[in-house]
Amino acid sequence: MKGHPSRHMVIVVFISMGALFLLSAVPWGRITGNRIKDFNLIEDLVPRPKPAVVAEAQPEAPAIDPELENFMAESAKPVEELPAEPVPEAVVEVDTSVVEHVPVMVEEVATVDSAGMVLIESYGEAMLPRFKAALSRGKARVAVLGDSFIEGDIFTQDLRAMLQERYGGEGVGYVGMHSDFPGFRQTVRLGGCGWKMRDIRNFSGRDTVRTVSGEYGLASAGAKATYKGSKSRKALGSWSRSRFLFVSPDSGTVTLTTDAGPRSFAVAPSGEVQMLELEGATGEFVVESDIPGMVGLGVYLDAAGGGVQVDCMSVRGNSGIGHRKMNMRLAAGMRRWVDYDLIVLEYGMNALSPEQYNYEPYAVAMAKVVERIRSCYPDADIIVLGVSDRGVKNGADVRSLHTCEAMVKAQRSAARRTGVHFWDTRMAMGGDNAVVDWRRRKLVNADYIHLNYAGGKELATLFYQSLNASLGE
Repeated sequence: MKGHPSRHMVIVVFISMGALFLLSAVPWGRITGNRIKDFNLIEDLVPRPKPAVVAEAQPEAPAIDPELENFMAESAKPVEELPAEPVPEAVVEVDTSVVEHVPVMVEEVATVDSAGMVLIESYGEAMLPRFKAALSRGKARVAVLGDSFIEGDIFTQDLRAMLQERYGGEGVGYVGMHSDFPGFRQTVRLGGCGWKMRDIRNFSGRDTVRTVSGEYGLASAGAKATYKGSKSRKALGSWSRSRFLFVSPDSGTVTLTTDAGPRSFAVAPSGEVQMLELEGATGEFVVESDIPGMVGLGVYLDAAGGGVQVDCMSVRGNSGIGHRKMNMRLAAGMRRWVDYDLIVLEYGMNALSPEQYNYEPYAVAMAKVVERIRSCYPDADIIVLGVSDRGVKNGADVRSLHTCEAMVKAQRSAARRTGVHFWDTRMAMGGDNAVVDWRRRKLVNADYIHLNYAGGKELATLFYQSLNASLGE
């Protein structure tokens, strides 16, 4: 028997209302990245409460650096209550009283030449004197310390390639003992097992293995690390010197293998930094240890002769301020084998906040970092890189995070107070809203923060040009 027409009408109305309720409840903006706006088709019946303030949609926050949290907690205490930094025995500490007080924030803009190139600013007596002298001797080493912005050798791989093309050199330089994402880095293929990595994110307060790289590997019995050259860049397929730096708590054997075959070394226990080295052209290096608890400080794959080497030392989530506790005695031991002529500091992104406009405490912390690095590596020039431009979503639009400029001012202030060098990364990218253009050109990722490999090459080119201008090239 056919149903009554009015009953059909009621069913249709209920189905239609249900569909309207369902469509209105879906968070279309979040699902589509604000390409489709949220809407309410039944707003007159069930209006949505409107917020008093519309907040900016933020990209996913990176992991917070525990050292940053600790420092900010310390900064909130009265000055006399701040704990003193531990000083290693028998080490003469450099006087850092010049940076104990909050720096004066001075309005400044980037130094630009007539062609529009953003130049490196020098707040010391001369422009890169140590790096210039090293280049004139035909052999120089550069360390780039940073966070996830340079993870995977982004930026540094192209800077290395340009410098080695100009001055000679080979190999990728420093590589850690293990990586959780070995395939991400294209300039070396890293493998192995048996290494527990420690870095700035999980250091304990008593951890004294604080080096320039910000990380180390703790070996279990039978630990192994393998490194293979890459043909992704010129001069990376092979190298002529392979070195392993470590601290050994016990005696045992370490076996190093290159294309020439394996060679075993008897290792004695020592609290000092030790180094094992094999020379000869190779496209592979293997480290094997039977010493549980051995501290692997990293390997260095480079040229036995002259040229330039660029070491990429990145730790995801690192604000940089943990380096103010770098172990000076350990650094002195490492410097016997690997010293630097130029150290570049790429930090700041993990300390940025959309709510914070005053980064003077961060400037104080980074000034202490510079002083500590200068104490550990007195023969190196130092360049502080200003933070890059970072995007923030507001509805369907993206614009620069408004607190980036305040961070750049703090970083320039830290460089000025310590008499080192500064390069305004954000201004070199194009200044305000530059990240929008870089995303349009497919140079940064969808988070509007991190460079992709093409963006790393673009930024490395800009920095290399400024570096050449500073060197008078």
